[in-house]
Amino acid sequence: MIKYKLKFISTILVLCILTSVSATAFAEIFPQFEQTNYYDSSTYADVYDDDWYYYYVGFAYEYGIMTGTGDNMFTPDGNITLAEAITVASRLNAKYYGNTINKLNSGGSVASLDNNNIKYSYPISGNGNFQINDSDSMTQTPKTGVYINTNGVGSVNRQANMTWFMPYLEYAVNQGIIEPNQFSGRYLNPASREQLAYLLFKALPDCYQKINEISPIPDVRESNPYYQEILKLYESGVVTGSDEYGTFYPASDILRSEAAAMVSRIINTDLRISFSLNQDKPYQSLSYSWNYPFYGETFRLDVSISYYDYNYFVSKPRTNNYSAYAQDEADETAVYTLAETLRDMAVNNGFASSYDIAGFISAFVQSLEYQDDLTYKGVIEYPKYPIETLFDQGGDCEDSAVLLAKMLKLLGYGAVLLVSEDHMAVGLQTSSNGNLSLDGIQYYYIETTEPGWRIGDVPNDMVGVGMSVLYI
Repeated sequence: MIKYKLKFISTILVLCILTSVSATAFAEIFPQFEQTNYYDSSTYADVYDDDWYYYYVGFAYEYGIMTGTGDNMFTPDGNITLAEAITVASRLNAKYYGNTINKLNSGGSVASLDNNNIKYSYPISGNGNFQINDSDSMTQTPKTGVYINTNGVGSVNRQANMTWFMPYLEYAVNQGIIEPNQFSGRYLNPASREQLAYLLFKALPDCYQKINEISPIPDVRESNPYYQEILKLYESGVVTGSDEYGTFYPASDILRSEAAAMVSRIINTDLRISFSLNQDKPYQSLSYSWNYPFYGETFRLDVSISYYDYNYFVSKPRTNNYSAYAQDEADETAVYTLAETLRDMAVNNGFASSYDIAGFISAFVQSLEYQDDLTYKGVIEYPKYPIETLFDQGGDCEDSAVLLAKMLKLLGYGAVLLVSEDHMAVGLQTSSNGNLSLDGIQYYYIETTEPGWRIGDVPNDMVGVGMSVLYI
């Protein structure tokens, strides 16, 4: 086995959390909050007294901010939806400021549409007669060029009766917690960590006394639209992050147990945490191994990827333009360094022709695990940037194709993305007769989703399939 090492120097910024933790006493429970429920170990069948979140769930329940999911269950490891997050924010605001959420006479209404879509109505014009369509129910994918119905993906039940939510939505808009239509069409989606942080801050903007010096939050840039709200929660000890470096994972879904912890620290300032961050930038050490040719020598490469880089890309919004994932300049230095390292490995081991160098790099990409988006990410489509694919050590067809195409392109090859209705591969430009000709240019087909495919090999199920080109 031939082994190499490579370390990516962080050119972006990545993730961190708390090093030293100590409870800090303040004013205890805000006097505006009154206990309305009784909580003990029998309240929820799925919350045990030795769980880290046991008392957090209790505070959130006793003060009427969070309730269970039915059948004596709290579902601590389940996601909190945006509708539920807005509800929590509205309850916090109403209790603190002594307001009432009118659950009987709300002007909002809910109606079911065809294909199990949901139409929402709540007051934006002031007369209670306006509608918001669930625009996220249909998603267009560049791979198929058609719309895919995403109703029911993951744990989201888009057929749920949303009547209960309308008073809270109306209240949140009227109190300025959210803007009209701010989250239109996404109320049944899981709330992200950054969205919940934003909502909690907007609910009680005057209740976050600074007790921590936090600079920077490693994976939340100042350009993030929720940056100031997230920073306030860090500074006040409501949020500590996920590790000693302060990693927040802003775009990740947040669990109900985590939401309960945040709510409890808001209600009871005794629970807020004084902490400091480890400023050393962490790296994830990763090992890759592959064969070239397929039944030939085994090669190994150790790579260290900065968490800052990884979380920078995780936090970026997804786009339907797959070319953008190969064209992004932020990871160009890192991807080129990897491509150059692989090229040198090939040459040093006797694979010096352009064909062999491209084949050697292709074998590296083919060795990455195939990871279905629905299984690994919980959504039908989650295209990755190359750093994400490398960090996760896998992805689906578009992820591996984007990674390979970008490496080949940076090394001077003519590389494009080949797209069919339900698959993506790489096209390698050639001056000889390739597998397909587009716009007068010949391309070899390169399969990226599993080992063993040579440049120019076409899987049986792709023979005769029409493909288009995405230029990068």
